[in-house]
Amino acid sequence: MRRFIIAFLLFCFFVCGLSGVQLKIEFKSSADTKILVEDVSKVISSLLPEKTYLEITLDGSNLLATGDSTQIDTVYELTFIATYDATQNKYNASWYDQTQLAYSCSYSPKDQRPYSDFVRECAHYPLEKVSLWLLKNDQFEKYLRITYHPSVDEYGSFSPDGKYFAFITDRLSGNRNIALLDLQAGKITVLPVAGSSEYFPRFSPDGKRLLFQGSLHGFWNIYVMPLENYSKNIVLISAGNNPAYNPCWYDDGTVLYVQDSEYGNRLLLSTIAKKRKQIEIPYPFEMVFSPTVYKDTIYFVGLKESDFGIYALTSDGTVTVVENTVFNEHDPAISPDGRYLAYSCNITGYYTIWVKDLFTQEKWCITQDIPHDAFYPVFSPDGKVVAFSVYEGNFEPDIWFVRFRPVSSTLQAESVPRSSRAPCH
Repeated sequence: MRRFIIAFLLFCFFVCGLSGVQLKIEFKSSADTKILVEDVSKVISSLLPEKTYLEITLDGSNLLATGDSTQIDTVYELTFIATYDATQNKYNASWYDQTQLAYSCSYSPKDQRPYSDFVRECAHYPLEKVSLWLLKNDQFEKYLRITYHPSVDEYGSFSPDGKYFAFITDRLSGNRNIALLDLQAGKITVLPVAGSSEYFPRFSPDGKRLLFQGSLHGFWNIYVMPLENYSKNIVLISAGNNPAYNPCWYDDGTVLYVQDSEYGNRLLLSTIAKKRKQIEIPYPFEMVFSPTVYKDTIYFVGLKESDFGIYALTSDGTVTVVENTVFNEHDPAISPDGRYLAYSCNITGYYTIWVKDLFTQEKWCITQDIPHDAFYPVFSPDGKVVAFSVYEGNFEPDIWFVRFRPVSSTLQAESVPRSSRAPCH
């Protein structure tokens, strides 16, 4: 009998699913803020991640309870207080975690942003709190939305040790800055650079520095900065007055980026000491974009006669076709073992994230259940997760994660065989 009970409990653990997290929210409102509180509660309940259980109390009365709370692992008790200042025609909203002020924001009908964005900003705090808990504890099944703020959240990058995830956000004062998500602590920290907007953060191979595209000198340049004392140690890498963009690391001391030229653009290689040289691409492209490197091969997007495709430049100077259909392919990302290519493609009528097995040539969509544009895929260092940005309707993009489960054979390959790629003609 004892063995049967143990076996049954193990069966329930694996079959019934993962443990979850519970949100207990107490809303406090007045006659002037009742509609706001109701709108915020509706957004929270409609966007609640799976394995999250919700209890809402409004001014002392039970308003809503969702889900089966029998498998709760952690409970967050939050209080939302909304007030209205009639003299300034201004709404103020605050979140309290226990008794500590955790987040506050405000809105006036005179503001340039819409009321719906204010509601989403109010709702984002508890949603991101439980989402980051689910991520930190690996308690999600296929998809997990990470960010819920109405700001722009895109261009993700994992640190080599898997501890951090960097992305771009404008949630701080409306300026695009690098945000650092501590995947172990489940905490987002914004790294503002005064007088600049940032794009495409990329961790160095040693994980100690960030490469990015920024506007610190008035137009797009390429910069490197350390994670510690970052704002005092920003190094300009690119040169000239033409915009430079799409940076990536070639190795620990060398970076690769694209810079506009008189006749289109060009691919440049630069050391941290600023010794630069142009990478010659023998096959003629009108423009090139989004380089990424695996070992000694440079993958990039090439534009030819209004068609975007993904190509590879090998160490012997040969350009080969990796993926180029009658549709457009963008945002190449290579898995840590070099076998899989993730990219965005508009084959479905909007952009979805696809993966191609470079060994078997099989392709499949990994965002087929998300009916919105998705861009900028990136593999986690262990290859188990792909992060990307989702553009939902009229809302700004958010960061999502999806578990990566190859559908192709289990045949392993340390590198991609050259025969799997077609040469350019």
